[in-house]
Amino acid sequence: MAQRKNAKNKKIIISILSVIIVLVLSLFSEQLKPLFEPLEADGTRIDSEFSVHFINVGQGDCTLIKTPDGNMLIDAGENGYEKTVLDYLEAQGVDSLKYLVATHPHSDHIGGVAEVLDAVPTENIIMPRLSKNNTPTTTTYEKMLTAIKNSGAKVIAAKPGNEYSFGDAEFTVLAPFEQDENLNNMSVVLKLSYSGYSFIFSGDAEKEVENQILKAGYDISADVYKGAHHGSSTSNSKKFVRAINPTYAVLSYEEGNSYGHPHKETVDLFNEERIVYYSTADYGTIIFTVDNNVLDILAVNNDTAEVIK
Repeated sequence: MAQRKNAKNKKIIISILSVIIVLVLSLFSEQLKPLFEPLEADGTRIDSEFSVHFINVGQGDCTLIKTPDGNMLIDAGENGYEKTVLDYLEAQGVDSLKYLVATHPHSDHIGGVAEVLDAVPTENIIMPRLSKNNTPTTTTYEKMLTAIKNSGAKVIAAKPGNEYSFGDAEFTVLAPFEQDENLNNMSVVLKLSYSGYSFIFSGDAEKEVENQILKAGYDISADVYKGAHHGSSTSNSKKFVRAINPTYAVLSYEEGNSYGHPHKETVDLFNEERIVYYSTADYGTIIFTVDNNVLDILAVNNDTAEVIK
C-alpha cells in the first residue's frame, strides 16, 4: 500500500515539475524572440517627438531624423533609389530639411541627393571639403553639385568639433580630419543627442579615421551605433566600438550583396560585446523613437509598422 502511495506521489511530483519546466521554457523563449506587436500608425507615418529612420535603400545608406523643430537627412541612397527616398519623406510628412549631410562622394550614399534637393527645400548642406585631387568627376557627384547650387542652401564644410542644433536635438561633427585619397575616410562622422539618448553615424569611415577620433578624445559613448561601411571589417574596430559602448547597432546592406557585407568579423564583434543589432536586409526600414524619455524600436515592412523592442 505504501509503495502504491509513493508511486502516486512521484507521478504527481513529475507532472508538476513538467508543467513548471514547460512554463519556464515558454517564458524564456519569449524573451529570446523580438517582440512584434501592431503599432497604431497612419500607414508608415511615425509621429513621435523624436525619431531616427534608417531607411531601407538596399546596398546604400539613408537616415532621416525627425523633430518638431526641423528634419535632417544623412545621405540619400544609391542611384535608382531616388523615388524610394522621396516617397518615404512624403509619407513621413517631411516638406523641408534643416540639414542634409552628404557624408562622402560615393554613389551609394549621395545617389539621391540631387533629387532630394530638387524636391525638398533645404537650409543647410554639410559635406566634406575635398581637395582638387580628391574631387570626383562622376556624373552622380557633378549632378549633386549642380543641385546644391540651384537649391540656394548654405554649404558647410564638415569640421571636427563643430556643433549644431535644431530644437532639443544637437549634433557634433567628429570627422573627417584631413584629405585622404580613400574617399571612405573623407566621411562625415556625427554624434547626435536628444533627451539623454545618443547616436553615432559613421558613413564609410574606416579604422584609420576611427583611431583619429579616439586620439582626439571626443566623448563618443552612445546608445545606438550606425555600423560603419555596411558592417565592413575595414571599419568597426574593437577599440572604436568599445568606446561607443552601444546597446544597439544598425547595419544597412542588401541581402546577398557582392561585398559580403556584413563581414563576419563585425558580426562576431557585436555578438562578443553583446550589442543587439538590426539590419535593413532583415527588418526593412528601422526606426528609433523617443517619447517621454522612452526609446522604442520599430520596423517598417510593406507599409506596416511593428514594434521590435
